[in-house]
Amino acid sequence: MSSRYRVLGRLLRSLKPHWQAVTASALLALVVSGAGGLIAWLVKPAMDDIFLRRDLLMLKLIPLALLGVYIVKGLASYGESYLSKSIGERVVTRVRHDLYVHLQGMPLAFFTTRHTGELTTRLVLDTSRLASLSSDMLVSTLRRVGTIVALLVVMFTRDWALTLFVATMLPVAALVNWPLGRQLYKINRRAQEMSGQLAVLLMESLTGRKIVKAFVREDLEQARFDRLNDRRLRLALRDHRVDEFSRPLLEIVAALGIVGAIWYGGSRVIQGTLTPGEFFSVIAAVALLYRPLGDLLRTFNTVQQALASVERVYEILDTPAAIVDTAGARRLGGFSDRIEFEGVGFRYPGTEEWALRDITLSIRKGELVAFVGMSGAGKSTLMELLPRFHDVSAGRVTIDGHDLRSVTVDSLRALIGIVTQDTFLFSDTIEYNIAYGRPGASREA
Repeated sequence: MSSRYRVLGRLLRSLKPHWQAVTASALLALVVSGAGGLIAWLVKPAMDDIFLRRDLLMLKLIPLALLGVYIVKGLASYGESYLSKSIGERVVTRVRHDLYVHLQGMPLAFFTTRHTGELTTRLVLDTSRLASLSSDMLVSTLRRVGTIVALLVVMFTRDWALTLFVATMLPVAALVNWPLGRQLYKINRRAQEMSGQLAVLLMESLTGRKIVKAFVREDLEQARFDRLNDRRLRLALRDHRVDEFSRPLLEIVAALGIVGAIWYGGSRVIQGTLTPGEFFSVIAAVALLYRPLGDLLRTFNTVQQALASVERVYEILDTPAAIVDTAGARRLGGFSDRIEFEGVGFRYPGTEEWALRDITLSIRKGELVAFVGMSGAGKSTLMELLPRFHDVSAGRVTIDGHDLRSVTVDSLRALIGIVTQDTFLFSDTIEYNIAYGRPGASREA
C-alpha cells in the first residue's frame, strides 16, 4: 500500500474518539440516500396512476408523500452535514494540538534545518485541509455510495435490461476521473511547499525589516516575494484547471448515459414492453444518480488534494523527539558539588564536521567561569549542552556525578537560569514576560 494511503488510515483512526457522532452522521447519511431512492421510486406511480389511470386518490397521496420525503431528506441532510463538519473541525483541533506539543518537544537542532515560517504553514494551513478530508472521506462517501446503491436498486426493480444499459457508463466515468486525481495530488504537494516558502520569505523580510531598510533593499525583497507568489499562482490555477475539468467530462458521460437510456427505453415504450411510468422512473433515477456519482469521483480528487497536506503534517509528527526522559530517569533535586564535561564532542544532525571535540573540564559550585573565543567557535553550543537543548555526540556531561541523560529534563532545566544573547519578548504584557519562568509569581517576587 502506498505510504500516503497508510497516512490516510492513521487520520481515519483519529475519528475513533468521535464514534458516536460518526455513527449518527452515518445513519443520517443513509436516510438521505434512502430518500433519494424513494423519490425515484415514486415517479412510476405518479406517471402510471395519476396521468394514465387518472386515479384521484393517488393524486392526493403521491404529492404528499413526495413532500414528506423531501422534508425528511432536508432535515437529515442538515444533520449529517453539520455533524460531519463538526467532526472534521474537532479532528483538526486535536491534530494541531498534537503537532504543537510535538514541536515543543523537539531539540534545537531540529529547528536549524526547519524554518519557522515553513513549520507555521504546516501547523496552520496544512492541518486545515484535514477537516474536509475527514468528513468527505467517511460520511459523505457513505451518503453518496448509499444514494447510488438505492437508485440502482430502484432502476433494477423497474427494468434490469435498461439499467444494465445505463450502468455501462459508470466505469467510464471512473476511468476518466482517475488520472486527474493523481495530477491533483502532485500539484497540491508542490503548492503547499510553495506556501511554506512564501511564509519563510515573509517572516524573514518582516523580522529583518531594519536590515532591509538600512540597505534600501525593498525592491529586491518585493521581487523575491512576487517571484514566489507568481509561482504559487500558476500552481493554484493549474489545480483549478485540472479539478474543474472533471466536471464537463463527467457531465458528458452522464449525458451519454441519459441519451442512451432515452433511445433504448423509448424504443421499449413504443414496443409496449415498458410502461411510461417505468421508463420515467428509470430516467429520474439516472438523472439523480449522476450527481452523487460525480460527487463521489470528485471526492477522490479532494482526497488527493488533501493527502499532500496530511503527509506534510505526519512527516513532522513522525520525526522523533531526540531529547526525552529515558526509562527510569530520576529527578535532580539540587546542585551541590560540580559540573563536569568528560571528553565531550558534538556535531549537528546531517553534518560530518564536529562543532565541539574532546571538551573536558570541571566547574565547582561557586566558581565563576567565562568561555571566550571567536564567533562560531562553539561557545553557545557548549552552553546549550548543559540544559540538554542538544545531547552530546560523544562523551558525557554530569551534574554531581549524574549523567544529564539519566535525569528528567524538567528537573534539570529548573536548576538553570539562562540569559540569551538575543532579546525576545512574547506578544503580551511586560509583567507576563518578566514572570515567564515563574507563572503566578507575585509582584513582590
